[in-house]
Amino acid sequence: MRIAAIDIGSNSIHMIVAEADVDGGITTLWRMKEMVGLGRESFPSRAIPRETIDRAMAVLARFQQAAQQRQCEHVCAVATSAVREASNGGDFIERIGRSLGLDVRVISGREEARLIYLGVRHALPLKGGPHLIVDIGGGSVEFIVGDHRRHLLLESRKLGAARMTAQFVKSERIGEDEQAALLAHYEKELEPIVGEIMRLKPVRAIGTSGTLENIAAMSAPPPPTPPPSTSPVARTMGNGNGHAQANGGGGGAGVAARPAFIDRQALDEMLRGLLRSNARQRAAMHGLDEGRRDQIVAGALLVRELFRRLKLRRIQIGSAALREGILVDYLSRHLPDLAIRQQIPDPRMRSVIALARRCSWHKSHSEHVARLTMRLFDDTRAIHGLGTPERQLIEYAALLHDIGWHIGRSGHHKHSMYLIRHGDLKGFAGEEIKIIANIARYHRKAPPSKRHDAYDALSPRSKKVVCAGAALLRLADGLDRSHANVVRDVRCRLVDGRDVKCAVKTRWDAQLEIWGAKRKRELFEKVFKHPITFEVAR
Repeated sequence: MRIAAIDIGSNSIHMIVAEADVDGGITTLWRMKEMVGLGRESFPSRAIPRETIDRAMAVLARFQQAAQQRQCEHVCAVATSAVREASNGGDFIERIGRSLGLDVRVISGREEARLIYLGVRHALPLKGGPHLIVDIGGGSVEFIVGDHRRHLLLESRKLGAARMTAQFVKSERIGEDEQAALLAHYEKELEPIVGEIMRLKPVRAIGTSGTLENIAAMSAPPPPTPPPSTSPVARTMGNGNGHAQANGGGGGAGVAARPAFIDRQALDEMLRGLLRSNARQRAAMHGLDEGRRDQIVAGALLVRELFRRLKLRRIQIGSAALREGILVDYLSRHLPDLAIRQQIPDPRMRSVIALARRCSWHKSHSEHVARLTMRLFDDTRAIHGLGTPERQLIEYAALLHDIGWHIGRSGHHKHSMYLIRHGDLKGFAGEEIKIIANIARYHRKAPPSKRHDAYDALSPRSKKVVCAGAALLRLADGLDRSHANVVRDVRCRLVDGRDVKCAVKTRWDAQLEIWGAKRKRELFEKVFKHPITFEVAR
């Protein structure tokens, strides 16, 4: 299964495309990011400007197209604090659904922390005691403490770098009064959460998010200047300065490795220069995304406070975070679907079986009836003249013919029709679903009739398939009257161009099954204009 996860954050919009296997393993294939800055205006004004929403819509449209080109079967999308707190956040989400068909889930801070924990736990070993995970976003900061089994603490605080910059930093170079006010706010907000973290005694600190990655890169020694290159690859590499990027999971020659951690001493040295810098000087600093040059000071001061208050020596940078957590969470709820994929490669058949399972089907009876129906179909091709596409639709109907029992016994054939029509079958045209539903509906009781609106609305070709399919399904259903798979097989032949004779191979006495088939042969004889008889094969 190939799936995509989109994170609509306060600073940037991210997407990863990954491939999942039946064991729950995830292989990241592509990553895309674009700095949009939803929180840059929304945190002070509580509303996202129209032009920012337009820019975000364009990014999401490109990401959706990229996911489709990479054959993703599902796109999971979440939005965080900037959208959650904006007065027009609901309008933004509605516009995404209306224009792009994306179902975006707006998540709480605690849910964001839980998903980050899942992503980090999937990527890193969290054994040897509880670990502290910190994610500094644009609007909020998530604090998580957990080990490889469970999370012990999930907290979210409104201390994101974009929010703090909008609230406290009014000048290009942060002033002493601004810095003092910001640090006082950090002290007030961090004191209770630091106490909770210290009581849990984490053995390691892990940092996620672009802000921490930027700080790690800025604190590390600058990379050596690469030699000039005329390679097309070198000319088209993403520059990390806020432009959309798409790349695979692996690195390549000439690509600088991301720093693995933030060292306290190196952070202090970097921060001294950062506090003296203006926007133009920060733009020239290595490792800093262009979209974060105004807010990196607030983020770096927060990281220094965490080092000091939590008595940290270093923070390890983790590559997985919210996006990976979205995928892990999705897969944890869809592992049975992956198992079905391994067993049933065909996506249409897989969708049919998934619907049958949701409706608590009688598996052995339905599969046996479908086998008998297909045998009858193949042996009577000379009579009905239908091909492989029609055969498949009739088989699907046979598998689903009894799912109406999920609603109730009385009129279950009509319930089956309803469930098939509204069962969200994937990979089928609307007319195909109607054919399947009608065949299942007519496996018992009244035959197809113009008085039935759903049947009468079908095209003449579809009506022919429904009548043929229902006639064959009725016989097969009768041949498993006891639901005990008594009939092993059935072989039909046309005698003298007129009579259809069916030899029924049985496991043991099959009089009830023969009676059931005879009782349901009327539609067959009416549709195909051939009498049919049944006899037990020697």
